[in-house]
Amino acid sequence: MRRTIRHLSRIAALIAMAGLASAILVRHSPGALVDERELNQRLGADSLAALRAQKERNANLGAGFVAYLKGLAHGDLGYSDANNAPIGKLIADRAPETLRELGRGLGGGWLIGLALAIPIGRFGRAWVYDAAASASAGLLLSLPTALVAYLGVMAGAASGLVLAIVMAPRIFYFARNLLAQAYGAHHVEMARARGIRERSIFWAHVLPDAAPQLLALAASSVSMAIGAAIPIESICGSPGLGRLAWQAAMARDLPLLVNLTMLATLAATLAMMFSDALAGRETGRL
Repeated sequence: MRRTIRHLSRIAALIAMAGLASAILVRHSPGALVDERELNQRLGADSLAALRAQKERNANLGAGFVAYLKGLAHGDLGYSDANNAPIGKLIADRAPETLRELGRGLGGGWLIGLALAIPIGRFGRAWVYDAAASASAGLLLSLPTALVAYLGVMAGAASGLVLAIVMAPRIFYFARNLLAQAYGAHHVEMARARGIRERSIFWAHVLPDAAPQLLALAASSVSMAIGAAIPIESICGSPGLGRLAWQAAMARDLPLLVNLTMLATLAATLAMMFSDALAGRETGRL
């Protein structure tokens, strides 16, 4: 029970720190206190004064963050002035699209990455294939995510496919080394010498050895995919949380940015905790 409470407290502290850091960065960014609505010539003096008073209230990060936490305790995530809508409704409307995109991107990235990495571990002397696969993955890694998204848009690719292409080389490089090390173990060579089929060797010997590290990689890939989804959704025009975060950053929408940052931190932290729990259980079995 104490361990659970300690983990939950750690998660809450990390989320709060991430939200506060996001608020500080946005508050001190260039043009943070500029409101484009003040350029509207139809606004009267009272309306301009109200806008400036609102900006002044938002400038006080300490009081604003405390007020946000109080509202959060009652299920109120705040209001987005840039989108003229409650933040809770914005997240609820955009989250399903991002979840579908993350599922397709991570699933496709892992499928491509493992499909390229397993033959390298199985055929250790296939240096030509290893060099070609590593060079292709290195080329993709050298390209910015925004450029890959732009090329995907020009080719008519969906945002989920673009995310899979972005994630595949990252997964490949880590999985390649892990599987090569697992295939080089002595018990694998002994199993192969006894005539056991390669499929059985992979499932019974190779995968269990690499499972803890692959689980950690799976959790890390979730964090990487969340970060990559922002430019991909923005360029591909996908109506998800990534595009919403980009629009909030461009509009200096502080309440919305804080909520999205805390949501991303929560997702990454839960993924890491889930990975650690599975890895510990797998290590205990071994």
